[in-house]
Amino acid sequence: MKRVSMFVIAAVLAAPAFAADDLCTVNLQKLDNAMTTKPVVAEPLKQQVEEAKKQATDAQAAGDLKTCGTHAQRALQLLNAPSEDGNSADS
Repeated sequence: MKRVSMFVIAAVLAAPAFAADDLCTVNLQKLDNAMTTKPVVAEPLKQQVEEAKKQATDAQAAGDLKTCGTHAQRALQLLNAPSEDGNSADS
């Protein structure tokens, strides 16, 4: 019974680490896909997205998966946010 309890506790404690890794990896993949499928991205927005992506990949390389996921998510939000003329960046 103790072995089962210890296994369950270990699995629960390890789950957030896997979730952070998945969030980082998934968001970076979504970002790569979005950047290749967007027809045209205005230069100031493109620079902001590229900077956020660089911060995400740097954080991933440093092992900071939470920060990686945050920066990648911010880059995705920038790409999907409405532009100043009221259209989204993907239109």
